Amino acid sequence: MFARTFIILAVLGVVSKAQAAATLRGVVLANEVGGSPMANVEVSVEDANPSNTGADGKFTFTFPDRNPGESVRLTFRKEGYVVINDVQLEVTLPANPKEKPAIFLLCKEGVREEMARRFYRLKSNEAIEETYKKKFEEAQNASAAELAKLRQEHDQAKEAAEKAAEGLAKQKPGGGSELYQTAMRLFLDGKVDEALEILRDEKLRELSKVAKEKKAEAEKATEEAIQDWLLRAQLLTVTFRFDDAEKAYQGAIETSPDSFLANFAFAHFNQELNRYDRARRAYAHCLELAKFKGTNYDIAMTLNNLALLDADQNRPEAARNGYDEALKIYRELAQKNPDTYQPDVAMTLNNLGNLDADQNRPEAARKEYEETLKIYRELAHKNPDTYQPDVADTLNNLGNFDQAHNQPEAARKEHEEAFKTYRELAQKNPDIYQPRVAMTLNNLGNLDKAQNQPDAAHKEYEEALKIVRELARKNRETYLRYVAKILNNVGNLDQAQNRPEAARKEYEEALAIRRELAQKNPDTYQPDMPDTLNNLAVLDAAQNRPEAARKEYEEALKIRRELAQKNPERYLPEVARTLKNLGDLDQDQNRPEAARKGYQEALKIYRELAQENPDTYQPDVADTLNNLGSLDVAQNRLEAARKEHDELLEIYRELTQKNPETYLPEVARTLKNLGNLDEDQNRPEAARREYDEALKIVRELARKNPETYLQYVAKILNNLGYLDAKQNRAEAARKEWEEGLKIRRELAEKNPETYLPDLAATLYNLAVLDSDQDQPEAARKGFEEALSIYKQLAAGNLDRFQSDVVRVNDQLTRLKLADVLRQLEKLKH
Repeated sequence: MFARTFIILAVLGVVSKAQAAATLRGVVLANEVGGSPMANVEVSVEDANPSNTGADGKFTFTFPDRNPGESVRLTFRKEGYVVINDVQLEVTLPANPKEKPAIFLLCKEGVREEMARRFYRLKSNEAIEETYKKKFEEAQNASAAELAKLRQEHDQAKEAAEKAAEGLAKQKPGGGSELYQTAMRLFLDGKVDEALEILRDEKLRELSKVAKEKKAEAEKATEEAIQDWLLRAQLLTVTFRFDDAEKAYQGAIETSPDSFLANFAFAHFNQELNRYDRARRAYAHCLELAKFKGTNYDIAMTLNNLALLDADQNRPEAARNGYDEALKIYRELAQKNPDTYQPDVAMTLNNLGNLDADQNRPEAARKEYEETLKIYRELAHKNPDTYQPDVADTLNNLGNFDQAHNQPEAARKEHEEAFKTYRELAQKNPDIYQPRVAMTLNNLGNLDKAQNQPDAAHKEYEEALKIVRELARKNRETYLRYVAKILNNVGNLDQAQNRPEAARKEYEEALAIRRELAQKNPDTYQPDMPDTLNNLAVLDAAQNRPEAARKEYEEALKIRRELAQKNPERYLPEVARTLKNLGDLDQDQNRPEAARKGYQEALKIYRELAQENPDTYQPDVADTLNNLGSLDVAQNRLEAARKEHDELLEIYRELTQKNPETYLPEVARTLKNLGNLDEDQNRPEAARREYDEALKIVRELARKNPETYLQYVAKILNNLGYLDAKQNRAEAARKEWEEGLKIRRELAEKNPETYLPDLAATLYNLAVLDSDQDQPEAARKGFEEALSIYKQLAAGNLDRFQSDVVRVNDQLTRLKLADVLRQLEKLKH
């Protein structure tokens, strides 16, 4: 089958007698602004011979009999291709022939709507940024509250413009009234105020009145009037005139109260401005209209948006019902017309996946994400320009999901494929995809950090940071927050690698950025501050700066309590987390009653949250119980500690039934802690059962993921060795410690900073056992290797390891003394 040829008929504007020659230069690009030049495209216009674009996509026409300022209409012809910005085909001849060439975008017929959406989104964002820049310059003496409002208006305009771009893209080429076409050309040329002047309220009201009065062609006139109103609303939105935009939407609805298009556009406008009640009422009316007309697609689209609204308002079950109903309709539509409706199936599945991931329903979420990915891969196979970004976005979601659910190799594969795709897309369109390159590098850095590959993580974070710093240099307001986010992650890595000063520098820069942003827009950016304050507090606590840590935790807690007053569903969990951290600090500072008070308030919050949403908050109940249990052990309140650990184990066993990948390791950790408790209470057989079950679990986990879990195998073997040594089962203890030693040697070779202390501890234990079993040479060898390691460690951290150096030296002294005594005994005989 031959591709259909797309031809746009040439139309000339009305002209007067020519007085001077005019020249028109242009360039044809593939798909989008910044796309590749298109060669061999036939371009024609009346009064001139057709011309083909060169290898650089450029063309030139000279009009000897035409004046600058007159209008001409171009025609482009290339087999199987259509024009994206068709409204700009009518061109005003420039006065300056060297003026920047006019840009025309062509794409394959099947992807026009997607490419038009991107084009209108770009033009809307350009207008938004220009408005923001102008208003920001005018607001140099404005208060922090006024600047915050301006930033909020900027963000809301961008969110609203995204959906408006979809509506504009659906407009058929050549559609809309002459007024619409003229205003649109002005908008695309960056002349928003002139476009708004064309679309004055009084003129549109007159058109709406005429449309209602017309008997013939009434439907077409009404549709055109609605489109005119909606274009006015969008232009007002990109200039942050939201109240006037609302009036324009109302004008569209008044033109035809039963117009689904007008009511849906108004509902979405309110949703993006967080006017939830108005949005919900408007969507409810849309649903009535769609059901009355029996248009299933409109029903599904409205249900999906209502579900998004429910999810944003923390109504997960209502959201799930909406998504499920919408998905059912989209699947039925896709059975008959897959090319049109499969993208909607994928979109709704992705929304369901996000909801299930947030509600800690990992198996359902995985199934939804994987089906989403399968659909987008099939669509991208036929139409890569449109759907390859969706493939990459879904891979990114799956990568984050797999990383959160302890499947690092799957996560790596997904992130790396997403990264490769974003890199390729960024070559053509860096403004859109370079930020995604940076965020994927950040995700890979998180993954490598979690997998104990710090050098790779550092490299990825640094590359991501370099990208976002450059983006922030060009657009500070948009990208500075991402600089802070990645600095925060680099700080976490440096802290984990015992580079406290580097970590401090990164945290302090991140905090300074977040303070600056919060000064201008507290509603948006103040919630980010406690994360960095928390990290600085952890660092200060580790560096024995407890008062600085307390100050940071308390500032974080104050911010989160204030946020929770306004939005308890969102921020009460953060209040509880900070209370728990303060409890940890109090426990470390030997302030057990203050620690208990913090833990108990945190536990109360988490228990209440878990009543409403157990899947999400039961893990936090368990984590806080664990800390309370540790405090009770330290205070020798062993029965209270046992009660807390027993409840903790019961919770983790229940959670493991639904999500073994995440919670089976916690079952093992709790069993180990119960084993420690039973060992301390002289219940050796109970302790052995708990250690054995824990060891069985971590051996299986290490078989699948040795990099993460081998260290825990060694820890539990170490505990079993202690238990066996105390029970005078020396050979069993030796076997366990020797296996643990082998593991720790392997781990220390790969990451000495982390595992050398554990290696030295196991060498010491075996040497003590050798000494007790009268094997002085083996004991000496073990103590000397342990001493060598502790001296090396003490050179970098004397406070932590000096006592170990002294302890091992004491053992060596005892060995030497025992050796002298043996020699004296021999001399006696």
